[in-house]
Amino acid sequence: MAEALATYAYRPRPATMDDAAEVASVIAACEIAYDHGTVTSETDVRDEWRNANFDEDTVVFEDPSGAIVAAADMLNRQYTVLTVYGSVHPEHEGQGLGSEIVAWGERWAREHMHLAPPDRQIAIRYFIQSKNNRAIELMTEHGYEPIRHTYVMAIDLDHQPPAPEWPEGIVASEYRPGIDERDVHEAVEDAFRDLWGRPPSDFERFLAFSSGDGVKPDLWILARADGEVVGVCLGTLTNDQGWIPTVGVRRAWRRKGLALALLYACFGAYYQRGIRDVRLSVDAQSPTGATRLYERAGMHVASNYILYQKILRDGLDTETDTNG
Repeated sequence: MAEALATYAYRPRPATMDDAAEVASVIAACEIAYDHGTVTSETDVRDEWRNANFDEDTVVFEDPSGAIVAAADMLNRQYTVLTVYGSVHPEHEGQGLGSEIVAWGERWAREHMHLAPPDRQIAIRYFIQSKNNRAIELMTEHGYEPIRHTYVMAIDLDHQPPAPEWPEGIVASEYRPGIDERDVHEAVEDAFRDLWGRPPSDFERFLAFSSGDGVKPDLWILARADGEVVGVCLGTLTNDQGWIPTVGVRRAWRRKGLALALLYACFGAYYQRGIRDVRLSVDAQSPTGATRLYERAGMHVASNYILYQKILRDGLDTETDTNG
């Protein structure tokens, strides 16, 4: 499927924060078209862009009327794992915009390649909804290969969730802004240090996430043992939908029912807020059985994303196939 080279009709430029509403509309149109089940909001985009380097890390495409019809931004992990989040409005597919986004991402990677450790592999990635056949064909044409699947799992909280049963020695509490940031960041990094595809994240990135408009302290559940944060369930809120970007338990506290208790506590907080639709994403190949855990908590697979990858430079791949 070769896209028609009609991009001369579209003008690329870096995004600005003032574009958040239009970009959210483009992303939401794609989600609706391909049965994602969620609708990205302007708040979501603003939170994602809170500390963005707009000139380098974003691009939007305007049609002749000046309306934004496609957009992309780069998630950079140590210049070695680069994930492009790109969207083309369904009404403008087939015009070469997808290829332009792919070219933009690869150009970004090559321009910044010198900043990566010299012995490390550099990979560029896209998450493609499994029903988006045009995007799947585009990935194949540009030399990307499917390497993994990610499920979006959902639960409809039509009744009060079960009360959490905390393991012995655990004290649960809500997140305290201005106090708990460092402890939560350290717990998350420790819990996910062996997660496939996730190089370490710095504290500044975490602070940007924790200060987002969608973050509500009652939806961040912390589990402590002897004062140390050993598990977290961090929920966010967008309009009438909940999203849990992080559920993590330190290795020494796994297999004790803590993750399930954290989920139930978070579900309960959503329920008290009147939120009934709650979702999260999970690596479908998780060796720890995360998918089974979420199913046990009452969640189901709502949609499936395929992770496509191209290796731009060979080298040491420090990722593992376990996510603990």
